[in-house]
Amino acid sequence: MTGRLIISLLTAASSVAVAVTPASAGGRSTACYEPVAQPAEYATREETVVLRPAETVYDTIPPRYGWSTHEVLVEPSRIAEKIVPAQYSLVEKQVVLEPQRVVRHATPPTYRTVHENVVVHPGGERWEWRWIDGKRVYCRVVVPPRYAKRPRTVVVDPGREWTSVVPARYGVTHERVLIRPESVERYVIPPRYETVREWVMIVPERRVARVIPAKYGTRTVTVKVREAHDGWRQVHLRGSC
Repeated sequence: MTGRLIISLLTAASSVAVAVTPASAGGRSTACYEPVAQPAEYATREETVVLRPAETVYDTIPPRYGWSTHEVLVEPSRIAEKIVPAQYSLVEKQVVLEPQRVVRHATPPTYRTVHENVVVHPGGERWEWRWIDGKRVYCRVVVPPRYAKRPRTVVVDPGREWTSVVPARYGVTHERVLIRPESVERYVIPPRYETVREWVMIVPERRVARVIPAKYGTRTVTVKVREAHDGWRQVHLRGSC
């Protein structure tokens, strides 16, 4: 395993690591590491900033009014009607009193419980914190697999399903049907208008845009050149790793 791959594995495992002592942890240590911190670096530079942003202002030109002559509707057109009523008759019609339906039948399945060996934990390797010779180190630990018995329900008899059909039931009803629809005789009375004189807006109010340009300057700022970061350094402790 290369140094870069070891650093990646340590970084991923550090979020779930648990600090333990050799006496309370299971397995044996094969490699140990300790954290190393590097601070961030900063520098200063000049940058251009907006002292006052550009602004758009609007000048308002008031509306202009005058007299206008136009026709207005005094009485709208209307339609006079004479209604001839519709003509109906009674007819016999076959109707479904109860539709055909399908009835489903079923016998329930039969089950029994069996016990089987399952893997509770596959074992393998994990990383964890340990205190060795008064030093807190990150160790790779070999963990053996664990097994247990688990009950499982199996089907002895899946049961059975079948269907039966109940036929539809019919009857006779009397329905009122249209023989001749209602008719209407119409004539139109035209609308009536009058001429009126009103004080109206000839030209509406409008706004004219005017742009005030932005004003710029410079300032000195501190920027981060390199982020702070954490690394790992392998340690060799007598009798452990």
